[in-house]
Amino acid sequence: MIVSFIPILAVDVIGSVAMVVIALLCLYKARMLREMDTDNAVFLYLLWISMGFTIFALSRAFGHILKQFLVLSSNPDAWYAISSYSGSVNTGTFMLVGMITLFFNHTWNINEKIFSSRQKLEATHIKLMDLNQTLEQKVVERTERLTSSEHKCRRIFEQSLDTIIVTDNEFKVMEINPAGIILTGYPRDEMIINKMDVGYFFCDPAEWDRIKNTISLKEYIFNEEAEFLRPDKESLLVLITGVVDYGAFGCAKSYHFIIKNVSEKRQMEQQIAQADKLAALGELSAGVAHEINNPLGIILGYTQLLLKSEPEHNDDLKIIEKHVQNCKTVVSDLLSFSRKGSAEMGIVDINKVVNSVINFLSNHTDFRNIKITLNPHTGDRLNIIGNEQELAQVIINMLINACHAVERKGKIDIVTLKTQEDKILIMVKDNGKGVEKKNLSRIFDPFFTTKPVGQGTGLGLSVGYGIIKRHQGDIHVESSKEKGTVFTISLPAEKIQNQVRTRG
Repeated sequence: MIVSFIPILAVDVIGSVAMVVIALLCLYKARMLREMDTDNAVFLYLLWISMGFTIFALSRAFGHILKQFLVLSSNPDAWYAISSYSGSVNTGTFMLVGMITLFFNHTWNINEKIFSSRQKLEATHIKLMDLNQTLEQKVVERTERLTSSEHKCRRIFEQSLDTIIVTDNEFKVMEINPAGIILTGYPRDEMIINKMDVGYFFCDPAEWDRIKNTISLKEYIFNEEAEFLRPDKESLLVLITGVVDYGAFGCAKSYHFIIKNVSEKRQMEQQIAQADKLAALGELSAGVAHEINNPLGIILGYTQLLLKSEPEHNDDLKIIEKHVQNCKTVVSDLLSFSRKGSAEMGIVDINKVVNSVINFLSNHTDFRNIKITLNPHTGDRLNIIGNEQELAQVIINMLINACHAVERKGKIDIVTLKTQEDKILIMVKDNGKGVEKKNLSRIFDPFFTTKPVGQGTGLGLSVGYGIIKRHQGDIHVESSKEKGTVFTISLPAEKIQNQVRTRG
């Protein structure tokens, strides 16, 4: 029986060993697959099932080999004693394999959900990456636009020819552009560091109070006219536009002002109005002068004949002759005022004209107690294209007006110079009582005079204005009450004048 039992023993032992070897190989392979992809649930299941079968194979092989050993060693009772334990281990191992299989189904469902969620997460991640890249690109674009916009705003602020001022809620200067520095005349650091009030720029504090109250009430002002005073005491006429800026959330209120210098524009408008006025009045004056001149000539002629034939009425006739001569002087001024510029033009040396006028007037009784100081331009000659007699007449009228202003006992300064723009200037300055501000705009009007009745016709400056305009020049007056008056004549130099005449 032992011999016949050997094949069965061999098959049982070899089969047990083979089962263990195969189980270990399966476990090894499953472990390798698991290590290749740790997130794969199938590979995890294969690893667990291989471990269960390996335990089962080891338990069953150990039980079979032990059984055969005990039977061959004539200890079958011992086997019967432990066979139940071996069977229990096999059963438990098999149950473990079954539980792994059952658990895997649940695990697989969870894995499917996790995998599905993972795919959604990956898709969402891709979208987020795209959105992030798009957002980064938009942020870059917006930053570039913001930088470009800020640069443009800064260029507008810096290069604006109008003054731009930003103040805090108490009207203290926070920012000012270069044009504002030029207009106000104060250094930028002084205005910002010292927190200069905008009202400091105004000539009249009442004007600033009015503008400040208006912008506080309406939250804006538009083209409010005011007068600024620079540190050098020069006054400027300006137009102010302003608005309240509440800024972004949490920012303090501020005020933005745009200020235009309209002094030159206003002067030009006044000059144009003056020219129109003079042109219209010139036409009227020419007609009136010619109509009056003929009767005056007849009256003067008969008066002079009567003076020769009737000596007993000499006193009365001389009074008539005197007043007729005065009338003819007025008519002559009217004719000069209305003259259309037919006078002959030539090269005129301004210094020579001024010298001759001073020499002529210095012997006049009205100028004996007046100190006349001449500061002529040195260097090249001050030549212009003009009429010497007309220019001399203008300078004489100005000196006579200065003489009356200083009441025949003051000081008159005459300056001639040439600017870099090839303009020749003649400046007549007196230290008289000055001209009231309200009269400055009318000083060149025909028949306007501040002198007492009988001491002036009011045509001298009007005639002079017309003469200077015919010479393509300009005349300007500055005056301060009790400080004196300065008349400035500006004429183009000979080279510029010739160019103008050639183009004409």
